[in-house]
Amino acid sequence: MLTPQSGQAQYQQLADVLRNRIDQDFYYAGATLPTEAALCFEFEVGRMMVRRALAVLREEGLILTRRGEAAIVRPRTIRTEVGLRPRDSVIARMPSRPERAALGMQPGVPLVEVRRAGGGLEVFAADQAELVALPLE
Repeated sequence: MLTPQSGQAQYQQLADVLRNRIDQDFYYAGATLPTEAALCFEFEVGRMMVRRALAVLREEGLILTRRGEAAIVRPRTIRTEVGLRPRDSVIARMPSRPERAALGMQPGVPLVEVRRAGGGLEVFAADQAELVALPLE
């Protein structure tokens, strides 16, 4: 499955395979990945190769790892970079029951609203959005 002649490092190839499996829900959010030993056996690579591939996925925010424990697939988040202009505002607030039901949100999760100066409105559930460079009011 991994090819040394491809011009791409084998750890990167392994990271690509694991990333694709995560994207296709072969490994779903909250699931544990196979052990390092199992990945070594499946892909016929050494433990350092597996560790480097897992480090790539960890840096990308796809998995959580702790020493001595299996790697866990992180829940997906929606990442959006919202360019703010003067007079745009960002507000975090608790949603009403109808809003929560319409968005399929769990109780206790705040909404983040971005109100645009031109009249636009964007709404995110705080547990599903990783907001970048947004000052909260």
